[in-house]
Amino acid sequence: MLLRRVATVVAATIALSGISAVALPTFVLPQAVGQSPTTAPTPRLKQSPAPSGWLQELNLTPQQVQQIKAIRNQSKNQLSQQRQAVRQAQQDLEALMAGSASKDKVRDKYNQLKNLRQQLSDTQFENTLAIREILNTEQRHKFTELMYKK
Repeated sequence: MLLRRVATVVAATIALSGISAVALPTFVLPQAVGQSPTTAPTPRLKQSPAPSGWLQELNLTPQQVQQIKAIRNQSKNQLSQQRQAVRQAQQDLEALMAGSASKDKVRDKYNQLKNLRQQLSDTQFENTLAIREILNTEQRHKFTELMYKK
């Protein structure tokens, strides 16, 4: 269970901050995966010509930067849709909890929310794996060190 949690946090860290950090000046940590994503501000991405923040510390080649940007762009819409689905399910669950819905209906909505969060986490983890494939051994070590240092 601990390994799964660590993997989920790593995936969330990479996908929510690492991948989008291509254009961000600093490394941004996401909220814990189990918390409501409705309270996490969505960073505004700026297009920058050179890597910054932790990407700069990895000493990426221009080709690696382009590959990471491509990975991010490929999953951008899917991640956005999944985040929106999680937010909507969270709002629905809150409304059911505050209302007079049956326990079964509330439980069903909770399970739906849990599944949506898992799908989002899986997508983020797949992005992490894709980025990992781009990095050489030294960069992977530095990348892991930077992730856990934060």
